[in-house]
Amino acid sequence: MRRTDRNREAPTGSTGYTLVELIVVVAIAGLLASVVAPRFFDQSAFAQRGYADELAAALRATQKAAVASGCAARLVLSAAAYAASQQAASGNACNPADSTWSTPVLGADGAAVAGSAPAGVAASPAGTFQFDSQGRLSASPATSIAVGARTLALDSTTGYVQVQ
Repeated sequence: MRRTDRNREAPTGSTGYTLVELIVVVAIAGLLASVVAPRFFDQSAFAQRGYADELAAALRATQKAAVASGCAARLVLSAAAYAASQQAASGNACNPADSTWSTPVLGADGAAVAGSAPAGVAASPAGTFQFDSQGRLSASPATSIAVGARTLALDSTTGYVQVQ
């Protein structure tokens, strides 16, 4: 006698997942993704660090330009941008009477030292950071600049700029 499919025994164990189990797993995965993904892909810490490094390099370039030229140089900083300039030359010397500060400080690449902050990043305090011909910080609103969680420390006697 031949056995038919009706005579076979049904398996005794579970062979797959129920629909309820799958829905619960998908719901938990969705909840975790909605909580973790914004924190995982947040770039603000990187943007703050990058702008702090960029601003420190601009301050260093301004200080070096003052020493190399023998003319005072300054960096004007607002919450969202900065630009470096020097007093105009008069022959082979500086023109201390120049109040326009029209000569831009040039970086190593030949471009003017200027930039703007990324979205959501601000620097404070705003003001003018001026270096004399010896590279000393001769005028400034403060000796530290806050860029988000980062701080730029300026030594007023040497002009040294450090990102902390």
